[in-house]
Amino acid sequence: MYNMKRASRDIDTYSTNVRKVLKSIGITIRSATEPAVTDTKEGRFMENLLVMLGQLDNEGKAEVTVDNMKSLAAQGYWQHPPVVGYDMNKISNELGKPRPSLIANSMAPKVKDVLERFSVGDITKAELAKYAKKIGLRSRYDKVMCEDSINRLIKNPVYAGFVKDKFTNYELVEGKHTGIISEATYQRNQHLLYGKNSRKGEAHTQKNDKYPLKGLLLCSNCSKSLYASAPRTGNGNYSPRYHCSRKECAGKVKSVKAQIVHSDFEKMLTKIKPSEQMLKLYQAVLVREANTALGRLNKKIESLRQSLSGLDRTRVDAIQKFTEGLITLDEKETLIVSLDSQKTETSVQLNGLEQQQNIREADIDLAINIMDKVDKQWEKSELDIQIRFQNMLFPDGLVYDSSTGKFGTTNISPLYRCISIKKGSEEPLKSDLVAGAGQRFPSASLRSLL
Repeated sequence: MYNMKRASRDIDTYSTNVRKVLKSIGITIRSATEPAVTDTKEGRFMENLLVMLGQLDNEGKAEVTVDNMKSLAAQGYWQHPPVVGYDMNKISNELGKPRPSLIANSMAPKVKDVLERFSVGDITKAELAKYAKKIGLRSRYDKVMCEDSINRLIKNPVYAGFVKDKFTNYELVEGKHTGIISEATYQRNQHLLYGKNSRKGEAHTQKNDKYPLKGLLLCSNCSKSLYASAPRTGNGNYSPRYHCSRKECAGKVKSVKAQIVHSDFEKMLTKIKPSEQMLKLYQAVLVREANTALGRLNKKIESLRQSLSGLDRTRVDAIQKFTEGLITLDEKETLIVSLDSQKTETSVQLNGLEQQQNIREADIDLAINIMDKVDKQWEKSELDIQIRFQNMLFPDGLVYDSSTGKFGTTNISPLYRCISIKKGSEEPLKSDLVAGAGQRFPSASLRSLL
């Protein structure tokens, strides 16, 4: 190897995917420019140190690049490929250095026509797509624009003279380019696009950590979702509760304190958790699937690494061409900015995939432990985790009988067991998971999955 800094982008990947693999087939790593890398304890220390220095260098460059791109975005410069209606344009900053921006092209009047036509408010996006085709508005690749393309056109604030991307933290920043439409037209279009259906700013939400079972629990009388609210008590406090206030359920279904429902739910979870044999089988399956997924993951990582190497070579070639006078300074700067942007995005993807490589059997053991202590884990988990778990476990919802505190469902994840109730059976043979009104378990679900 020529240089240990290029051996890998981080020490974990180098240890597991480079050194370990090569060692297993009898290959020893040596550096052509770093003789300190030897098969001794000192040499192995230097080997790790040099790789970590390379990791530090890579991460430092990535941070600098991201910081520079955030700075440019905050100033209103455009760092992405041009959108329909615009071409790339170089403008000088206060120091006279060229910076990327946009300039309207021959397609801009047609873009303006389409966006202002939508702002009238009497045309659908499907009709607008036909109108765009009629006046000759086409994509950057000279293709007819579909309804999805028109939707993106309407949503894009770049046409009102703004920049909005991940480098601005998705906040609107006044761009250095001139807008095709006015800000008022853009805001009018957003209102037409989202105004009637937008729930933004409403006091109530679909997700509330006081009611983690909202959306899962079904009424035992009408089989529709239970409501969740917190009416005032006599002393002025609030009492979070689940209830059904539909006309057909009035007087038949009583409201229950959320705390009681959550306690009943946790008790039910302890009775349906997987058996010891099922947990062992599931653990073996997870290990096998993790190994299979790791193989696919390694291929993706290798592909991204090759892409990064290709971007590095292209960057060097651009600088070389500029040195030889084959391209202008503006052309070189445009290309470098575009390549750095692609490199940053690719590096972010690569880092995400490389983090997934760190799954170990200890993580799988943790997952199995969570399933074994499912009631306590549910209680301590964050709201999003609770909701995802509930939907996985009971994909068709969960009927709750407020008068008995019992639950029922027609479908349960095969990893968990559903125990039937038989007449005359005694605890603990009875299960809290029973069919609600109008609900029947399929015969397969009545068997314990042991």
